[in-house]
Amino acid sequence: MRKFYTLLIALFLVFALVACGGNTNIDFPTFDENDVVELSAEEMVTLFENIDYASVDSESVRISTKGHIFVIDESDPEDTYSTSRDETKITIDAVIFGLISETIGDVLLHAEGTVDFFTSSFYESEWYEEDSSQAMKGTMGLYFKNGYLYMNVDGTFAEDGADPEEAVFKQKLNQQVTQEMWDEAMGQVDPNQIDNMVPQDILDMLQSGDFDEIMDAVPNLKVYKDGNTYSIVFTITKTIALNSIEDMIVAYANQMGETLTPQEIDDIVSEAESQINEVVDKLEFTYVISITGTKITQIAEMLVFKSVDGKIDIDLTTVIDFGVDTPKFPTDLDEYDPVDEPGEGIFDGESVKS
Repeated sequence: MRKFYTLLIALFLVFALVACGGNTNIDFPTFDENDVVELSAEEMVTLFENIDYASVDSESVRISTKGHIFVIDESDPEDTYSTSRDETKITIDAVIFGLISETIGDVLLHAEGTVDFFTSSFYESEWYEEDSSQAMKGTMGLYFKNGYLYMNVDGTFAEDGADPEEAVFKQKLNQQVTQEMWDEAMGQVDPNQIDNMVPQDILDMLQSGDFDEIMDAVPNLKVYKDGNTYSIVFTITKTIALNSIEDMIVAYANQMGETLTPQEIDDIVSEAESQINEVVDKLEFTYVISITGTKITQIAEMLVFKSVDGKIDIDLTTVIDFGVDTPKFPTDLDEYDPVDEPGEGIFDGESVKS
């Protein structure tokens, strides 16, 4: 049980550290079509090259994410040696604030939301069989302040099909993250990870003009300008993908210096359309990055994907705002129970003050 709960908390933190529509109340950005501007490939490169990526590393961020992920992975039915099935369901509605600093005393995490998490794994062969499942549902607050991690949990958990058990507690990990520990962790971070948001080889291709034709073949890429803010918006749907296949193939072939015959183009288009229709039932994806002056101010993503076989169902919206104000932390953190591990006293039968 304890390992599972630790895993769940790690999962919740993953949403805070990585960036991810549907019917949500998240304030996804909208734009006025009168603000559309035309930028050449070279102007696009200049816009991205002038970004002060160092500010992205140090500014506070707020990540609002809501939606669900449902994925089933099954073994090939023609496999006569073994059978397997892995299933994952995640429903999340959370707002996560983070501030990274070289000084551990300035590092902050404020994450609150609801999570409904289920995972199961089944494997069977002639020699071995395993069947397990884990589930968690409820509200969670994770806070990191002055080097300490605090947890406020009100939910239920269950393992291997057992009846759900209550998990209600407010706890503080005894282990404080020291400056030495933080320095070691930060030393393992790749400083080029943010700087390489747009790989240099792509920037070089754009700047040389070789990629202009491909950009022209993607009419669903728009740039909006509102005052000193540029917003690059990319939208793709199943219909757009199907309608753009031929233009994309021709543009890519031209960029690579190849000449395709009409029959070759028709064959490639037919195969691509067949593959898309066999796999994709619904696809809607929108990506937005807003740049004000030399700083990234917002990144937003909205994804709806449903597979034809029903094994993938994703409806997730995430908005990341940079340079936001610090939210108010709970005033009772000093009253949280000190523990060595998350969920201590809950999973081992001991009584814990909630």
